[in-house]
Amino acid sequence: MHLTHVDRWMFQIEPGKRPWEYARNLQDSFYMQALRGPDQLRQRVVYAMSQIFVVSMTSNNVIDRSRCHTSFMDMLGRNAFGNFRTLLEDVSTHGMMGVYLSHRANPKEDPVGGTSPDENYAREVMQLFTIGLLQLNPDGTPRRDSAGNTIPTYDNADVSGLAKVFTGWSWVPRDSSSYRFTENFPPSDIQIQPMVPYEQHHSLSAKSFLGVTIPAGTTARPSLRIALDTLFNHPNTAPFVSRLLIQRLVTSNPSPAYVRRVAAAFANNGAGVRGDMRALIRAILLDDEAILPPRSGDGRHGKVREPVLRLTAWARAFNASSNSNEFRIRTTNQIGQSPMRAPSVFNFYRPGFVPPGSTIATQGLVAPELQINTESQVTSYINFMKDVVEDGVGDNDDVSCSLVAEQALAGNPDALIDRVDLLLTGQRLSTATRSAIRTAILSVPTTATNANRTRARIAVLLALCSPEFLVQV
Repeated sequence: MHLTHVDRWMFQIEPGKRPWEYARNLQDSFYMQALRGPDQLRQRVVYAMSQIFVVSMTSNNVIDRSRCHTSFMDMLGRNAFGNFRTLLEDVSTHGMMGVYLSHRANPKEDPVGGTSPDENYAREVMQLFTIGLLQLNPDGTPRRDSAGNTIPTYDNADVSGLAKVFTGWSWVPRDSSSYRFTENFPPSDIQIQPMVPYEQHHSLSAKSFLGVTIPAGTTARPSLRIALDTLFNHPNTAPFVSRLLIQRLVTSNPSPAYVRRVAAAFANNGAGVRGDMRALIRAILLDDEAILPPRSGDGRHGKVREPVLRLTAWARAFNASSNSNEFRIRTTNQIGQSPMRAPSVFNFYRPGFVPPGSTIATQGLVAPELQINTESQVTSYINFMKDVVEDGVGDNDDVSCSLVAEQALAGNPDALIDRVDLLLTGQRLSTATRSAIRTAILSVPTTATNANRTRARIAVLLALCSPEFLVQV
């Protein structure tokens, strides 16, 4: 049985260890489970959800709470195959999200003092986690009014009304006579427990949002239930969440029909259950658009492979080993992305990002991952992967691949390319790319020192930099 992230965090406690060192341990745990965990689909879904329900260790409010962050990742793991409604409540009441989006210790409005509740989480739970900015059709396309204009999903009044729901929540109290409402850093075993309401700080005024009004006098837990039920059952939620997960798992530009089919599985798993994550993931991964080869000339198919997934693809393809057995890859910021270190709640890239002036833009498509694919990142990735292929990656090059099988084929360039092509691209290398790799391999004479090793490394590195690898189909 593999350890949870919190288990690994506890296992690696050492006297005098600084908080950022525990954050590194979480990243080690991420890669260890991503590469060796027995529940690979769950881990992949967790990573996808961590890019939707973002809490980032780059925040100064979060970096000193590494155990709380590990607990958040484990919570995503528990809910990956559960129900979206449970996931939504667990996210909303988790201390890490409460700190990151500032609704922990969020006081009720004070008419005398002229203060209002913090609106940060209320806005993001709608915009990013459930219903999005625009009203949608069941296939994810925007609804339009009689003048052809898109229709906003909510307005500032909805944000203000919903913000009252998220008042009065904070850490579990010490005991029945005292509380931790305003305490910033309680013991870590408190921070990993779901937040609880402090009714004296919860707004009891009427809370109106999205066409629903929670009556005045309603306490914290019933208010939360009504609010989350409203978001969960909103007609936007199924297509909005479905499209986000399709983008993270399969393709950046799913057809409206694909989104509609997946959203239908979200709305009803076949047994009358809404929000069944198993049904949702099954619908995403087994849809014809996910499993059938793209049609000739279909520019919508596939997605740019993001840096973290490029690295894990290399490690999987060539059976990477870890000297420490802990896969201490640590951060990979130099290639533009490192797990759980997004620059903001909007992740590393927006789901609707369009590279300006590109063919993608003229075709009306999106390419989210290209938002971090800058000129400097392209160069950094090539240099980084060169070092990875040659020496390994991580703390003291902890993770590496021997390429024994590839070296055995080095005397036969075509056979070597065939193997690398199969492992990294699913036999999609173009004739031009194969020719370029073959030329590079043959530039190393068989009489050169360590010729087989050099040839194998060249083949792997060039395949890792090829467009056929960098675009996942």
